[in-house]
Amino acid sequence: MRNKSRTVLLIPGIFDRGKSMHRMQRTLRARGFAAHYIHLQYNSGWYGMEFLSNQLKTQMDALIDEGRTCALVGFSMGGIVARHYLQARGGLERVHKFITLSSPHYGSFWAHFLPYNGGRQLRTGSEFLERLNRDIDSLAPTEPVSLWTRYDITILPHTSSRLPLGANYQVPVTLHRLVPLDDRVIAIVADELSAALQ
Repeated sequence: MRNKSRTVLLIPGIFDRGKSMHRMQRTLRARGFAAHYIHLQYNSGWYGMEFLSNQLKTQMDALIDEGRTCALVGFSMGGIVARHYLQARGGLERVHKFITLSSPHYGSFWAHFLPYNGGRQLRTGSEFLERLNRDIDSLAPTEPVSLWTRYDITILPHTSSRLPLGANYQVPVTLHRLVPLDDRVIAIVADELSAALQ
């Protein structure tokens, strides 16, 4: 049985300086979790998901004691950064719960307008995402959860935000950027994190 900690790492999305995760962080701390916002340098994704997932690994190693596990909550691009850490950097051994909020698991049309490495990786049909998705069943031990909204015009198609395993919740949030700020989303995240510790 895993030695589960109450530590939660919050990974923001592209161009996000973390403010979108502050309300969630406060709520989780009030519920007894040690919630940390993970600040990723060059969060435009300029140098690619591998560059960012390496930063996540470094911060994970600093925050989580050896032999213990934590939870990851990734918003938008942050969910893809977390997936690369889990699936390509040995993170599956260190994470007992993985939650994504409007993350482009199968890419987004708008990423075609980002002419750099990270943008190319987040495009629909990219080799990077196809490689992760070929191994998607490896995420099963983290009891993955995906939250999404059908009103999302940033992640197109919006169904790209749904993982084909684990639980998924459709929450009618009107804008992509409001997803991690929505009280309904935060409540689901908090409840899922609590249930994972039982």
